[in-house]
Order: sequence, then C-alpha cells, then structure tokens
Amino acid sequence: MKYYAVLLAMIFAVLLGGTNLKLSSAGANQAQSATSYQKADLKNGAQLYDNWMNIANTKPEGPHPLYPTDAKKSGKTTWRCKECHGWDYIGNKGRYSTGSHFTGISGVFHLQTEKTEVLYNSLTNNKLQHDFSEYLSKSEIWDLVKFLREGQVVIEPVIDNQGKGKGNITHGKVLYEEHCSDCHGSDGNEIDFKSDKAGLQGIGWLTNDNPQESIHKIRWGHPGSDMPSMIVDNNLTEQDAINILTYSQSLGDK
Repeated sequence: MKYYAVLLAMIFAVLLGGTNLKLSSAGANQAQSATSYQKADLKNGAQLYDNWMNIANTKPEGPHPLYPTDAKKSGKTTWRCKECHGWDYIGNKGRYSTGSHFTGISGVFHLQTEKTEVLYNSLTNNKLQHDFSEYLSKSEIWDLVKFLREGQVVIEPVIDNQGKGKGNITHGKVLYEEHCSDCHGSDGNEIDFKSDKAGLQGIGWLTNDNPQESIHKIRWGHPGSDMPSMIVDNNLTEQDAINILTYSQSLGDK
C-alpha cells in the first residue's frame, strides 16, 4: 500500500512539475514579448506600414496572396499595408472605399486595442497567408505592431469631407517655413511628384490630391528618404502636423 502511495505521489509531482514548466514557459514568452514591444520603434513601424519594401532587404515575388484577384493593382505594390488598409487606416470605409485602390478589405484602426502577441502572431502566421517573417526581421515586425497600436489617428478631426485640413494656415506657414521649405521650397514646388504629367505638381498638388497620405508622411516621414518625422524627429505636436498640412494645401492654389 505504501508503495502505491509513493508511486501516486511521484506521478502527481511529475504532472505538477510539467504544468509549472508550461506556465513558466508561457510567462517567459509573455515577458519576452513585452520587452520586444517596449523596444520597438514607432516611427519605423509607421514607415513600414507605408512601404516596407523601401526599408527591408528582401522583396516579394508577385502579388500578396490575400490581395483580391479582381482589384486593380498588381505585383509588389499589393504587399504595402496601406494598399489594402488605407492611408486613413479604415480600409474600405475610407478613401479606398472606391477608385483604383478599392479592395473591399477592412482597415486596421480597430487593432489598437488588440493584444501585442496576437498582432505579432498574425503577422508571422503562414496559415493566415499574412506572414511577413520571410521579409521582415522580428524587430521590424514588432515595430509594425507598435505602430498599429500607438501610431494611428482618427482621420475626421484632421481632414474634412472635402479633403481640406482642419488646421490653422497662419501657424502652418510658420512651421512649414521652418521645417519643410528647405527641401520642398517656399512655394512647395522644389520637388515635382508627377514629372511625367503636364505641369509642375509639387507639395501643394500632393497634399490636395491625397491629404490622407500627406498627413501620414508629415507625421512619420517618407521611408527610404531623408524626410524626417515631424512628430518624432522634430518634436512637433499632432496639431502642428495638421497645421502644416493645411498650409501646404494652400500652396496648390498659387
């Protein structure tokens, strides 16, 4: 009888130890995820969302497996996060609800409240056909997770229904001249964004043509270029970014 009691006690101890091992392992994974998220680079995540192929060392072949076959884009551009989820982060509910960029795919704005581990797993899970681990490093994927949770903004307070910035032109002019004019010119035409078309199309044209893209780049910079993030690099506020957008749009009228 003593033998069976001792044997049962040993089995129970092994089972309990195994359970504790699993719990300890899970706790370690959670701690590691928390550390990786804490170290993640928000600005880099925002630029990866814009066009990660301008930053990463590798590029995909062919279209993204989840990109609709009846949509109008093709090739590598279909791998850009913004191409399906939009510059305004609300996908088929926003600017990309119609037009040449329409895919019918929802946005990512709601993911701000999702658990970090869930977001990371969704970006590295091959079964979901949304696996970026072949192209992005672990730290870059964590950067993207951080942007999804902390970098998105509600677009309505920024841009009205006509696509006009809701900022202060006077304040925006001061900020533009200080932070933007060296590269874009005082008239906004130093860089021609559509040189293949008739007429010069500078920053005034771009901010009116696509204000959603413009505010994203004002806030976070342009991937693979020297354009800084007004929020991170120049320590401006969200309202400052809106003011710069609003003034920049006025340059398109000249």
